[in-house]
Amino acid sequence: MIKRMMALAVLAVAPWALAQDNESAAFAACMDTAQTTPGVIECNNEEIARQDLRLNQAYARAMGALGAVQQGKLSDAQRLWVTYRDSNCDLYYSLTGTSGDMFAGGGCRLSMTTARADELEALQLP
Repeated sequence: MIKRMMALAVLAVAPWALAQDNESAAFAACMDTAQTTPGVIECNNEEIARQDLRLNQAYARAMGALGAVQQGKLSDAQRLWVTYRDSNCDLYYSLTGTSGDMFAGGGCRLSMTTARADELEALQLP
């Protein structure tokens, strides 16, 4: 039983650890002052919104720089990626049936969105 609880704790924390590499200064400051579970979740939700904006801006820049064929491929890839991210993170939001699921699901969404924004920003555009 203890091993299972430890494994679930690692799963819940892992997405947060991945997201911290590219967190905004506002997120770090918010997390430094958050003292309650709702406060931490609010910090996470605000950072998800910032990273989602960053993702959308990178996507728009890429679409503006690509030709029609590549635009279609990127559009298809992005649509599939959003479906995958949402389905993957839905698992974490419902994994244990405890309040920890909010941390795990939010961490998943934050880390995946941040990573995709990084990926789109790093595209070698014409």
